Amino acid sequence: MSPRKILALSLLSLMLVILSACASSASRTPTPDPAQIYTEVAQTVQAGLTQTAAAMPTATPTITPPPTATATPTLEVTPPAISETTTPAASPTRPGANLPDRAEWVSQSPADGTVFLPGQEFTMTWTIRNIGDTTWTTAYQLRFYLANQALRLGASDIKFPKEVKKGETVDLSLSMKAPTTPGDYTSVWVLTNANGQNFYTVYVTIKVTGATATVTATHTIAPTITNTPEPTATP
Repeated sequence: MSPRKILALSLLSLMLVILSACASSASRTPTPDPAQIYTEVAQTVQAGLTQTAAAMPTATPTITPPPTATATPTLEVTPPAISETTTPAASPTRPGANLPDRAEWVSQSPADGTVFLPGQEFTMTWTIRNIGDTTWTTAYQLRFYLANQALRLGASDIKFPKEVKKGETVDLSLSMKAPTTPGDYTSVWVLTNANGQNFYTVYVTIKVTGATATVTATHTIAPTITNTPEPTATP
């Protein structure tokens, strides 16, 4: 072959080698660097976490206050008020406040607190004035007021001794007897109208003390008369 043909073939072969090298270089995938891959993956994960966090709503912590203790109101119970019960004989009163009959105490004899011997008899008198709008007739009464009949002091209910007009007075007298046991006694009586309605109260308080009065009978022995025969005169 001529030198010129040999040179042309050599140049052609060289060009083919160069082209093959270029093709191989273009098609071959370069081997990745592990460090570079870790960095890229880390950055990708971090970016994903950042985007996820940005997409999620921010949780605002809610502070729940502890339950407030509600004070239960204390009910103050006022003990009801204690009323003192008085004896009907505490003072001369008018039990029939709504009745037209009205009375006023004037005097009494004996006075309260008078001392009597056991079993001693006495007359109890109250002087009462009519201050109402009615006339007291003889159908009106003075009646015993207590349940304990022993406190009657031996007296009985009586009717008014006379007619008593407004402004007038009347003496109401009872025959009484002191108890035989020493002590203090109160006898309570009421004025009652013709309809049986009580309209005024009177009372007496006595004191019994000392021993029971005893009456001793004295027997007088009459002298014995002896008949002495007179001497007979001898003639």
